[in-house]
Amino acid sequence: MSNNIAVIIGGPSSEHDISILTGLQSARILAKDNIISILYWTKDNNWYLLDPNLESKDFIDNEKILKKPIELKVNGDSGFYLKKKKLDIDVFLNSCHGGPGEDGTLQSLLDILRVKYTGPRVVSAQICMDKYVFYTTMKENGLPVLHKDLVNNNKKVTFEGPYVLKPRFGGSSIGVEVVSDYDSVLKIIESSDLYSQGAVIEKYLENSQDILIGVKNYPSFSVSEIEKPIKNETLFSYSEKYLENGGLEGSERELPAKINKELKNKIIEYVEKINSIIPTRGIFRYDFLIDNDDVYINEINTIPGSHALYLWQNLNKSKYDLLNNIIDEALSEDPIFWGTTGSDGLALKSAKDIQSKLG
Repeated sequence: MSNNIAVIIGGPSSEHDISILTGLQSARILAKDNIISILYWTKDNNWYLLDPNLESKDFIDNEKILKKPIELKVNGDSGFYLKKKKLDIDVFLNSCHGGPGEDGTLQSLLDILRVKYTGPRVVSAQICMDKYVFYTTMKENGLPVLHKDLVNNNKKVTFEGPYVLKPRFGGSSIGVEVVSDYDSVLKIIESSDLYSQGAVIEKYLENSQDILIGVKNYPSFSVSEIEKPIKNETLFSYSEKYLENGGLEGSERELPAKINKELKNKIIEYVEKINSIIPTRGIFRYDFLIDNDDVYINEINTIPGSHALYLWQNLNKSKYDLLNNIIDEALSEDPIFWGTTGSDGLALKSAKDIQSKLG
């Protein structure tokens, strides 16, 4: 049975353009057996219905494609409307990266609209987008993480450089750089809007390696092969991830990574424990750092580029099947209802389940 699927792309985020690529790719894959719509969330916070057959180049001069504005209604028969007619959508595939599309803001809106959608719920989205909160959650649960300090003009740093400076909120390696001393860190954050919501620093490990792994819980828990990106710069940068070699899927990598069985088992052990604390919904990508024999959980990307589909390419899992798993998972769940249900009280089961696992 085909589904009416709306792929949400864009959003007021520094990762807006990457989202367009992920969403258009996903729409083409799913179009085989489904009815596809594209909901485009512009950088200036407007919504449009687009042709799912558009190419990424069509967004360069996007005034030509913005012909069908959409209205959102949150009272009465809430939902997305085109010319006063409600869009008939079974499920929303969230392909937004970073910012309000991935930090719980969009998730809250979709919960208010009482619609079914893919990817993280509100609590998971908030924890994983906030690098300091994620670090604290991992540390409190006994998982190995590199010590992080919040950057603050009135606070002394607790360890010596060189440092890796990161925006507290954000992804795709935007704004991530190696800085030799703390005075330089303070100057950088004062001169860039990327750090307007805060910044964190951690120790720079010169010889560390990035290790990535995809995780999903539907129809059952499973992991992808482990990837080791081949980085040509000091860090696995935004340009290497998304601009060179045809984008993320064309980046140089070892897949599967050439690591020993003991290290692989340790990574899987950590993945299973983290998944019990912050349950995966859709496909999450876990990013680790390997420094000699030490393994550190770096972050979780709850809506990774290309939905991390390529990580299963050697495991007889097609992109179509993986995306349909994400869709089926969302369809199998009832929308969260932020309200009362008579004697049952607040119907927040999904959110409460996550919060209880976080302690």
